[in-house]
Amino acid sequence: MKRICWLFFFVITPSLFAQRLPQTAIPSHYSLFLDPLIAQKTFTGEETIDVRVSTATKEIVLNSLDLDITEAEVKTDSSAQKAKVTYDKAQEIVRLSLPAPAPVGPAQIHLNFSGKLTEGLRGLYLSKGAHRQYAVTQFEGTYARMMFPCFDEPSFKAAFDLTVMADKGDSAISNGSIAKDEPAGDNRHRITFSTSPKMSTYLVALAIGDWQCLSRRVDGVSIRVCAEPDKTQYAAFGLDVAAHSIEFYNHWYGMKYPFGKLDMVAIPDYEWGGMENTASIFYRDTALLLGGNNASVFRRRGQAVTIAHEIAHQWFGDLVTAAWWDDIWLNEGFATWMSRKPIEAWHPEWHLEDDAAEEAQQIIGVDSLTTARAIHGNPSTSSEIKEMFDGITYEKGAAVLRMLESYIGPETFREGVNAYLAAHVNGNATSADFWQAEAQASGKPIDKIMATFVLQPGVPLLSLSTSCNNGSDTLELKQQRFFVSPERLEAASNETWQMPVCTKSNKDAGGTCSLMTQPQQAVPSSSCADWVFGNRDAKGYYRVAYAPRDLKKVADAAEQRLNVPERIALVEDTWALARAGKTSVAAFLDLAKQLRSDENRHVVASLTRHLEYVGDSLVPSSQEISYKAVVRAQFAPLAKTLGWSARPSDTDEQKVLRANLLATLGSAADPDAVAAARKIVDEYMQNPASVDGTISGNAFAVAAENGDSASYDQLSSALAKAKTSDEYNHYLYALAAFRDPNLSQRTVALVDQGKVRQQEYPRFFGALLSNPAAREAAWKYLKDHWDSMAQKVTSFGGAGAVSALGNSCSAEMSEDVKQFFANHPAPGAQRAVQQSVEQIDGCIDFQRRQSGNFQNWLRNRS
Repeated sequence: MKRICWLFFFVITPSLFAQRLPQTAIPSHYSLFLDPLIAQKTFTGEETIDVRVSTATKEIVLNSLDLDITEAEVKTDSSAQKAKVTYDKAQEIVRLSLPAPAPVGPAQIHLNFSGKLTEGLRGLYLSKGAHRQYAVTQFEGTYARMMFPCFDEPSFKAAFDLTVMADKGDSAISNGSIAKDEPAGDNRHRITFSTSPKMSTYLVALAIGDWQCLSRRVDGVSIRVCAEPDKTQYAAFGLDVAAHSIEFYNHWYGMKYPFGKLDMVAIPDYEWGGMENTASIFYRDTALLLGGNNASVFRRRGQAVTIAHEIAHQWFGDLVTAAWWDDIWLNEGFATWMSRKPIEAWHPEWHLEDDAAEEAQQIIGVDSLTTARAIHGNPSTSSEIKEMFDGITYEKGAAVLRMLESYIGPETFREGVNAYLAAHVNGNATSADFWQAEAQASGKPIDKIMATFVLQPGVPLLSLSTSCNNGSDTLELKQQRFFVSPERLEAASNETWQMPVCTKSNKDAGGTCSLMTQPQQAVPSSSCADWVFGNRDAKGYYRVAYAPRDLKKVADAAEQRLNVPERIALVEDTWALARAGKTSVAAFLDLAKQLRSDENRHVVASLTRHLEYVGDSLVPSSQEISYKAVVRAQFAPLAKTLGWSARPSDTDEQKVLRANLLATLGSAADPDAVAAARKIVDEYMQNPASVDGTISGNAFAVAAENGDSASYDQLSSALAKAKTSDEYNHYLYALAAFRDPNLSQRTVALVDQGKVRQQEYPRFFGALLSNPAAREAAWKYLKDHWDSMAQKVTSFGGAGAVSALGNSCSAEMSEDVKQFFANHPAPGAQRAVQQSVEQIDGCIDFQRRQSGNFQNWLRNRS
């Protein structure tokens, strides 16, 4: 039984006491027949599960949720017994009770059942397209049990033979290929699929509808991208990404794609960006389909990485699967790390390594909270499993693997991965299995290093100082757990990491590496350096604190001597130490001024994000005009050099930088930026194809932020007439950006008017809660409708609406959030609630500690 922290904070629900399935019956094969009736929103099914009974038993326990089992029988070599069915909905199981024990050995469980096609984007559900509904599945983590009774745990891998009924004119896509398609009356047909690979239940897939597909063969593998009939014209880019990814992975893994065929399906209403179902990957349509030559750089890169992420899982996650959800980081962290590899090889000009560096720094920010969890978890309930799918699993997992690869070398790391896969093909594995494979490949203590980063929460703070004596330098290193909370940082903390520490200096650009295993450690150097940077290539998963004089030296050298990931890390470390009270906010603002001429989009984005936080937390309304002038002085010269109009010679990096500068300066009321945004919006609304897609989204946000009721009416009318997903998203999220509370009320009302797709709920409410003018209306709506909205807006890991509550800086909001969730459960988002409250309280504390420092800085600047 798991007890949630902060018991005063949450409602205890019956599902908190869910249990693991017993090991008395182990499945090996499912023969499954389904008859979904889309128009009636129901389905019936029949299945036979081949199992091996390991201990004689009168009871077999399976997972099942909201299914009506009408017949249950267990056959063994010696008997066939009818089973009594007992439902335990709280634990999401059914118990099959037998008159006499089933003996040890093979057995078959035969079940007839029925259920409803849900509308909740989980289980076997109704996905709403523009013209019709589709029956599709989403089973990760614990939702296969909503379509058929099963052993719904990752370690119970089995093969599946699936047969489905479909309406005339509809086709079906699943893990196997279609082996037989035969008429079944005038208006229906029966589709039988080939036997699937051996897989966990959460990887079973089914999509029924009038799909149309583009196809290609790559290295002997048939690849298809399938979509609604009027959207297949947008499938070519996804097919290109898949082809390149398969070719790359076939070489990198040293093992050909193992499943014969690969279908990728664009689902019109889907909670995830993508889901790695074995040989049949499902994506949100906007994550797979790409239309037009003017698609944004953000969109192309994001889709390419998402597609590559899901394909990477076919080896790492599907062929070899985590034994339990406590190690789901091994699937998701690896795929997040791996997904950039094929895309970097394909499009090196996209500089995805810089994206990885920025992503790592952002998750370090989350990992600096007192409520941060370890990568390795201890989930037992469906809600706790859902909560595992958060940034710690994905981004921290990827960042730690990035550090590990840098430490032992890319080729050695690859050898360890491939040895791990070869040892566990078609089976399950654990974190320990992985890092032992890497230790054997490298001859280094990877098992000891990884345990400190995976099994304990938080991020280390590396305090670095130098001393020079007789021409030799000594680096004095000290580690402790970093907290963004000043009180927690000052308190004693007993965590110690075994961490690779790599530095660089003006005397040694290549840098040196050492393994830090103690709380304090001295590293000698043969020569004295003017400056030492503490995280070469920013691949170490740690924060760095410099003595003030050393920070100034590093900052002075940054633009010329530090690469992009290192400059990102310098900005983020300096900001984090200001947040933690280790230095004044003035030190960060001075660093920002020193980097004013930096043209890299990631460095600019880091500076922008924190300057915006300063504006929201430290700037009183009487000084908003003065502070906006500071922001304009920081970024307007760079924008003037770049210009607001796209140029034929623009690189993708310049397009993204221009878009980011437009958003920043538009929020700072720069008249040129606001005018440019309005012009771009007007052009887009006349002809979307005439506008560079990279800048259009930010232009809409700026125009809305500086817009009036007439502008709102124009965009509201356009939303109703949107022809594509891009148009819909531009108009919808522009409406969420207006700064008039009365207009925000109208935006919230779009939900009840059915104008917001359910898949957009987490992001939509997240946008509203991030907008100070809309926060009150959005929060009130969520509280008033929580019973019906909770599952829809929490998403996995609490992303979206719940996490966005942390954007407030109000003591009243903090107390309101605490009080509300004391009486209302937040499924899969309990930790996200805790972290939101901590972030609100942290902002209030930052305000208290740094307001005086900020005012002094502002006066001295004048």
